[in-house]
Amino acid sequence: MENTYPDFYGFMKEELVEYCKSIYNNVGIEGLSYVYLKNIGNLYMSLYKNGITQTVLVNILGLTAEYSKYKHSTIKWSYDNILEKCKEIVKEYGYLPPAEWLRKNGYGSLVTALYQHQDKSFADLRNDLNANEGGSFVLSKNGMRWLSHPEASFSNFLYARGIKHDRGRKYPKEYSGYSKSKYGIYDVQFYDNQGNLIDVEIWGDRPNGHKEDYYAEKRKNKEKYNAENNSNFLGIGHKDCFDELKLTSILEPYISSIEPYVFQNPTDKIIPSTHWSNADELLEYCREFVKQFKDQEFPTEEWLRKRGKWKDREGLAYNTLSIYIKTWLGGVRNLRRILGQENVSTVEWSKEKALNDLKEWYEKYNLTTGSAIQKYRIKKLQLSREEYLKACSINHAIFKYVGSMSEAMKILGVKIRSMKKTTR
Repeated sequence: MENTYPDFYGFMKEELVEYCKSIYNNVGIEGLSYVYLKNIGNLYMSLYKNGITQTVLVNILGLTAEYSKYKHSTIKWSYDNILEKCKEIVKEYGYLPPAEWLRKNGYGSLVTALYQHQDKSFADLRNDLNANEGGSFVLSKNGMRWLSHPEASFSNFLYARGIKHDRGRKYPKEYSGYSKSKYGIYDVQFYDNQGNLIDVEIWGDRPNGHKEDYYAEKRKNKEKYNAENNSNFLGIGHKDCFDELKLTSILEPYISSIEPYVFQNPTDKIIPSTHWSNADELLEYCREFVKQFKDQEFPTEEWLRKRGKWKDREGLAYNTLSIYIKTWLGGVRNLRRILGQENVSTVEWSKEKALNDLKEWYEKYNLTTGSAIQKYRIKKLQLSREEYLKACSINHAIFKYVGSMSEAMKILGVKIRSMKKTTR
C-alpha cells in the first residue's frame, strides 16, 4: 500500500490551503497538526516555501481556537482519562455517540488513543460507562436497547435467525430467599422450538476494582436459584456471545441450527451477526481512516502493524486497529470486500507475479481475466466466488504493473482472440 500524493511543489498557495481544508473536512482538526501534515508527501515543505507555517495555516482557515482546544486536549490519553471524558459526554448527551461523531466534534485524539490501546476497546468503554453511570446503552439491529455489548450481540444472533426475544423478566419473589437483593432481572428471554420461554443470564467477569467478590456471590446465588426452580434457564459466558460458532452450538438444543436470513444492510451478510453492533462503528472509522490514502485503498495488515516491507514507514503503528479488524470484521481481506475493494488483494504483487498468475489462469480457462470477469458478470461463465475474486486481483495487478492486458499477453507470447470471435 503506497502513500501516494501529488507533487505539492506545483501547487499555488490557494490550492495548498484548499487541499488542507479537505484534510480537515475528512479527518478533523488533528489532520492539521504538524505531525499529520509532515507525513503527507511534500505538503508541509510546499506550505513552508509559500510562507505558510502550521500556525499560519490554522489561522488562514479560521481554526485557531479549535486547534488550540485540540492541542490542549492531546494529553497522554490513559484509559482513565478517556473514561472520565466520556462520562462528561454521556452526561451531556444521554449516551455515548459513535466514534465518527466524536472525531468530528473535537475528540479525534481520544478516538485515536482508544483504537491504539492494547487492552481496551469501545465495547469495554461502553461496558464500563454502564457500570459507573447506568445511562449508556447498546443498540441491537432490531432497535432494542441493551445494557452491554454481549447482550446486544446475543440479541443480534437471535434477530438474524428470526427468533422472537425480549429483555429479561424479573425473577419471581422466591428469589429474595436466595440473595441479599430483594429482586433480580434476567438479561434476555426468548422462545425455543417447543414454545417454552427461556430465561437467559449472560455472565460477566468484573476486573479488579469493580466488586469482583460481589458479582461472584450474585452469580452463585442466581445459579443456585435457577438450578432448583427454573428448568428453562440458560447461563452463557459473555465472551461466548461474540463467537458465532460457540453461540450456535449453545443454542442448537433450543432453536436448532439456523443460518442467518434477516438482514438490514448489505454488510450484514458478510459479518457474523454476533459482531454487528461492534462492526458498524468500526466500519465508520475504517471508511474515514482510508481517506488519508490517495488511492483510497485500505492498507494491508503488514502496513498497519509496521512489519515486513513496511517496518520503516513513517507514522504510527495500528496494532490494535488490526486486531479489531480481524476480530469484528474477519480481517483486512473481508474489510476490503465490505468497502467494495474486492479487486484489491492483500497479496504482495509484482510484474513477474502478475504475469505468472495470468499465464496460469489463461492455461486453465483459455480466457484472459478481463474476459472471464465480463462473462461471469453477465452469467455466461460459472466461477466460484473465490475464483472470481482471484480474477479481479490478477486483472488489477496486470493494469497496475504491466499497463494493459494486450501488452501482458504479448509478453507471454499469446495472441488474444478478436472480440467478434469471443462474443459469438
